[in-house]
Amino acid sequence: MRDLYVNTLVYKKLLDTGAKKQSELFADVKRLGASGIECRREYFSENVKPEDIQRCGKQAVQTGLSVLYSVPEKLFIDGSVSPDLEKYLQEGGMIGARSVKLNIGEPDGIDKNGACEIARLVDSYRIELTIENDQTLANGRLNFVSDTLELLHKLSIPVGYTFDLGNWLWLHEDPQNALKKVGARATVFHLKNVSSSDGPHTVPLDDGEIDWRRAIRACPEDIPLVMEYPIDGAEVIRREFNKVLNALICEEAKT
Repeated sequence: MRDLYVNTLVYKKLLDTGAKKQSELFADVKRLGASGIECRREYFSENVKPEDIQRCGKQAVQTGLSVLYSVPEKLFIDGSVSPDLEKYLQEGGMIGARSVKLNIGEPDGIDKNGACEIARLVDSYRIELTIENDQTLANGRLNFVSDTLELLHKLSIPVGYTFDLGNWLWLHEDPQNALKKVGARATVFHLKNVSSSDGPHTVPLDDGEIDWRRAIRACPEDIPLVMEYPIDGAEVIRREFNKVLNALICEEAKT
């Protein structure tokens, strides 16, 4: 069965109110039965203090959870590699992350020199790097994402792809069509469901517009599946987690 992760956005209310820090969520995620956790850079304290990140690294070792690291910054800036990429990879290393995710940014103009720079850093830190279709016009349109992935492949740039199921609806794109076009390139799958009434917003999985079970079946079978949407309350979190877990168990039973 594929690995099921929990993004710390699931605990948004606790993090926003200061009731818990990200390092204090590892035990909760472990108790759910998850394989791993995805930490978010924006939920570390101001200026991203090393000790905050190191606490998460210690928790990763203690709980045995695999870690992903989400960074809400651009990988490419005006056709060049972000000058902060090494810093983000260093932070990922402190957590023990297997992968660091960034926004795409502006890849037009990237060349072999940029490709070599990314390859050198990824090899040096032994961390995978991914980009995501986000909720913005600049980075979330299907054709743009598809063209970017093709460019990365053409230049042999070692960057994976985090396919976010719900983000497509912010751009009025069809998630199932997106799966057909770029889903096979995914190396991480972000799971959420969305309602478009009164503007797009995340909702419990069975209350949204996307056939999420069908989407799971259509995505690559060997990549991490990450629950990434706010859920209010421990019991609701467990119900949503078990819903996904049961879907994965049923999927495996059919193969």
